[in-house]
Amino acid sequence: MLKEFFINFKNHFPRKIFFLSIAVWMIFAVINFLLLQNKFFTGVGILYPFSVIYPNAFLIPGFLVAFLFLFIGFFALKNSRNLNVFVVMFLCFLLILTGNLAQGNLDIAFMQPFYLKGRQYYTDAIHIQNWQIWLRNFNNDLETFQLHTKTHPPFATLLHYFILKFFNGNILALGIVFFLMAFSGVPVFYKCLKLLDFSKENAKKITLLFCIIPSVNIYSLVSIDGIILAFTIFFLYGLLLIIKTNSLNLRGVLISVISFIVINCLSFSGLFLLAFLGILSLFYLFKKDFKLIYLGIIIIFSSVFFFYVIHYFSGYNHLETFQKASHSENPNGFMFLVQPRIYFFTRLEDIGEILVFLSFAVVAVLFSKKYLNIKNLPQKNIFYSAILALLIMFLTGAYGTGETARACLYIVPFVMILFQNLEKKTYDVLFILCLLQCFGMQMIGNFYW
Repeated sequence: MLKEFFINFKNHFPRKIFFLSIAVWMIFAVINFLLLQNKFFTGVGILYPFSVIYPNAFLIPGFLVAFLFLFIGFFALKNSRNLNVFVVMFLCFLLILTGNLAQGNLDIAFMQPFYLKGRQYYTDAIHIQNWQIWLRNFNNDLETFQLHTKTHPPFATLLHYFILKFFNGNILALGIVFFLMAFSGVPVFYKCLKLLDFSKENAKKITLLFCIIPSVNIYSLVSIDGIILAFTIFFLYGLLLIIKTNSLNLRGVLISVISFIVINCLSFSGLFLLAFLGILSLFYLFKKDFKLIYLGIIIIFSSVFFFYVIHYFSGYNHLETFQKASHSENPNGFMFLVQPRIYFFTRLEDIGEILVFLSFAVVAVLFSKKYLNIKNLPQKNIFYSAILALLIMFLTGAYGTGETARACLYIVPFVMILFQNLEKKTYDVLFILCLLQCFGMQMIGNFYW
């Protein structure tokens, strides 16, 4: 198998782009390091582009589970063609679970991300006495909360609160519920691929690959962003139902609207979907197709009505929270005008972190016209719309603090839908390289957020 891998790597994989992507990362990392050593502040951490990373505990159980992760990955690669969809989903579940248990144990994987640093939603959630009063006073008390609480809608913290209350404060149960909620997006992602006319075999293979993408594997276990990823996939599924049926399919509209509202209850980055839908609508508008315009109008009016009802009954003002969160992200105004140097380097950090966490192998294929082979694929417009929407957000100064591999986790499915026409030999190399990078990253560091 090793000999076959090297032959395929040489003849059926964009190895030059692969090594070039690693070289570019190293050059940027060295430049950033030298600038910081010479007291030239860039706003970027010393380990470009990793904004948050702590050393692994290097526990023996973690090593054992890490090699189990590798075994499951190679087993899935070799046998996915002959396995039914249910078994493939189970393997996806195991890949994410074992990838994170490589950190050492249940406490490190499922619990410490909530409580260890004392700066998370959990810290504020456990101090809520009366959730209705807390919600009503949220904007007035905003500056007293932890960093993540005060830069997100209150429902992210309330989600922690209600789950903890249901399970009598059990943090492990909180972690398990988060994982299950995030993982619910995986089988729906498979359905999205089928709607995009992936063959059953390719849909299974790309779904397995999706689960070993480092950002997905690392951050979909116990983070709010894993849940946002799942609902982004639900939104995409609803959108594809509408596109596939060429009508305002009621089921598709309901799924899209509900997913959009849930995401915006958890994070203001849900506005990405609105920008994405607006840009995608333009592609269809040129064909005199107005269904996505109508969908956007329905989503906007439904969301405004939902948050108005919330405000009417609870006193919570979502718009005010958004304004304060935006001010917190860029307190001195538009970063490009007041801190152009930091603006430039943090934009590089934002893009660099997403690409590194996608894996160098995925980046190599993504930038290879020959091996990606996306001619005439209908999902090109979806991909370009998503990337353009994300770049617009970066240009506005969003994600000034980095951590985009986690905070922009929602972009991954829009990348993966391009991988429809990969040859088997190219896919095999891609899967192995991605698996090995994910293995290495899970073994070396804890990416607490």
